[in-house]
Amino acid sequence: MRKAVFLVLLFPVFFAQAQIVLQLDSMLKVAYEKKYHFSEDLMCVPFYCDPFYETFYKKGDTNGLCGKYVFVNRKFELKIRPGFSLPCTFEPRFGEGLCAVNIDNRIAFIDTLGKLQFSSNLLACSPQRNKILPFKNGKAKVYKGGNTLKHYYEIYYIDIKGKRIPEKVMVHVVPKKLKPDPVIVAVTPPKPAIIKPETVAPPMFQLPDLPIAFARSIYPIDSINAKRFLSENKHQDNRMLLYFDCGTYQLENMDIRDTIYCGKFVFTDSSFRVKIAGGFKLPCGFQPEFSEGLCAVAIDSLIDYIDTSGRVVVQTGLKACGPNSNKASTFRNGIATLYVADSLVKGLYTTLAINTRGERVRLLEFDGLDLAEKKIEMFRNLNADEAVNCFVGKGKTNGIWFLVEKSGKVRKKLELKP
Repeated sequence: MRKAVFLVLLFPVFFAQAQIVLQLDSMLKVAYEKKYHFSEDLMCVPFYCDPFYETFYKKGDTNGLCGKYVFVNRKFELKIRPGFSLPCTFEPRFGEGLCAVNIDNRIAFIDTLGKLQFSSNLLACSPQRNKILPFKNGKAKVYKGGNTLKHYYEIYYIDIKGKRIPEKVMVHVVPKKLKPDPVIVAVTPPKPAIIKPETVAPPMFQLPDLPIAFARSIYPIDSINAKRFLSENKHQDNRMLLYFDCGTYQLENMDIRDTIYCGKFVFTDSSFRVKIAGGFKLPCGFQPEFSEGLCAVAIDSLIDYIDTSGRVVVQTGLKACGPNSNKASTFRNGIATLYVADSLVKGLYTTLAINTRGERVRLLEFDGLDLAEKKIEMFRNLNADEAVNCFVGKGKTNGIWFLVEKSGKVRKKLELKP
């Protein structure tokens, strides 16, 4: 009787010690280690049930595991069973005994036993692309995405209990002896009148020369994050919008004078050197992007187009922020579209087309508008010489195809090939 009781007491101990090992061939193990990464000797991987290794598992061992994400140690022994999913914007990694994972579409932290410690209440998968970095020195860096701008984040830290750490405002005072180097600033002339559908574009103006950015104007970023950022962000014309986040890594690796950029939006090149700083803000209705050497930004609460050096080239006169949010598109084939919001009906816009000089053109009166050089084969009375710097478009009212200059002037009626 005593022997039976002893065996009954020992059974849970032996059962607890039994380890399920993820059975993989040597090449697949190498591939797993290269694709996924160990952190604190744990790695998050999908439990792959190889039919050639079924005999290595006991009956019932793989129930509920196949194809699900688990944590294994360096011997590929199962340490944390399913019960979580992967966040959409970062890889689960342990830091100081805690790891951020996706539980019920919330970013939550589990310990090395898989036990839930706390939830951040941030969506793990959403357009805001929230993310939390692993814990280091008792705190984790949180990137809380904004609801309007794709790559804008509120950045703060939390402690190991999930509570937000009060942040001190960092102020850098430049000594009187130290004169900071000049930076490029978008310069604006006097404000013009607001564009109306029946009026022409505002007059052109002369711009003064601007100072050159000093060599230290660079956003510090490690190679892994730099590669990720470049893949996720548009950087046409070698310019991309960047929020100059002065986190711990940046402050440790940046020139002290570059703290003047902290908390501001700037344009950098693909090497993260600041090319345009200050003088502009983000419009409320769209995110600035360069195209054909120009980009729409907010300056003095109005939508203006700047070039790659930060000079104002076109003033639209449209308010950058308001109840209905005016919008301005990027340039394509030398033409951009302005969306003038209706003051009474939300979501209703009047559209205007402008060229790179800010002059209004009437190309929006045509459907199917495209470069004439691309559509030569469609028409029997159009040749390559005529197509240069022109568009083809179909009249909205009569459905007839025309050869149209960039100004909107119709050159001739086109005939489709049979």
